[in-house]
Amino acid sequence: MAACVTPYNPTVTRYESILVVDGQLTNLTGPYKVKLSKSHKYDSGVAIPVTGANIKIINNAGLEVQLNEISSGEYSTVDTTFHGAPGKSYKLQIKFNNEVYESDYETLKAPVPIDKFYWEYKPQDSDGPKRVQLMLDTQDPTNKSRYYGWEYDETWKFIVPIDVAKKPEWKICYRDYSSFFITLGSTIDRNEDRIDRHNVITINESTNRLFIRYTILAKQYSLSETTYKYLNELTKLNLNQGSLYDVISYSLFSNIRCLSNKEIPVVGYFIVAGATEKRIFIDRSDLPKEFNPTDGFNDCAPAMVLVDASLKDYRLNLELDSLMSQGYAIYDSLHTIGCRDKPRPGFPCITIPVIQMTLAKPHCFNCTVIGDNVVPAFWTEKK
Repeated sequence: MAACVTPYNPTVTRYESILVVDGQLTNLTGPYKVKLSKSHKYDSGVAIPVTGANIKIINNAGLEVQLNEISSGEYSTVDTTFHGAPGKSYKLQIKFNNEVYESDYETLKAPVPIDKFYWEYKPQDSDGPKRVQLMLDTQDPTNKSRYYGWEYDETWKFIVPIDVAKKPEWKICYRDYSSFFITLGSTIDRNEDRIDRHNVITINESTNRLFIRYTILAKQYSLSETTYKYLNELTKLNLNQGSLYDVISYSLFSNIRCLSNKEIPVVGYFIVAGATEKRIFIDRSDLPKEFNPTDGFNDCAPAMVLVDASLKDYRLNLELDSLMSQGYAIYDSLHTIGCRDKPRPGFPCITIPVIQMTLAKPHCFNCTVIGDNVVPAFWTEKK
């Protein structure tokens, strides 16, 4: 067997440091955030945040809403009561480095409710292993929406397998994950403005999301045609990478431009969309018995080491040092008496003070390493 494709690494000697804008406005409760960064070399992989910008959202009636910088390159609306209103038009204004950038006015479309958000269990078949598919149905009886986008926020409860008596708050936590891309759908070629069984996410047994209790918040956006086309092209460019027949990279249009200097390009988009949300919970007890998700703690076997209590640095113990070099951490210790050395048969044990140290990977006994032990405000247990 021989490889038929040879990797090609081009030598790029120059590139443009272009302003990249990522912002969104909907009718849902804010705050609304805008992220600013500068483009970077393809091999550096590090976006450069843009700080110190002056950002406003302006509607077609002249209302201006200020955004403040809350972290490096991330800006958020100050007025917590402000939200987008269907039928009104909005633009984003950015002032940075003596330049003025503005988006086109985008009209916020009326949100379309999610008719039904539900899950179905699928046994192993030709399409994949045992899994739970979360799907939604939606319909606009006015036939005006036509272009849709979906995102989701997941939260699931988990319990670590090792108890630390002095730290009961380390036992139960909640983990969050948000979708990375907006998935898209359109009814432009259909008589009805209706979408059935849109697959939001599929969960199999390899994750612990469904091991105890899980919730997902689906967000549905009513997009303008231009926004839909932009996101669709962006998806093609980002998801189709690495094969011989990929789409050749090209520049995407933006609805943002530099007013003070037309020669300065801008990357990104200010999305204005009507939005609606729907949340569902799935409890482990709701699932078929044959669906057995992992608990996520397959690497949590504890280890015990006896360390000479006279050592000033416990890592001088080679066994302990080896375990800690592999990522283990001490979660319990007990002063006791042990043999100084492993006694030979027929020889007495020479006892010395030792410390019995118990170790494990930190995520096995401290849930806050990978989650949050504060119960989310929206969380409910099954009754």
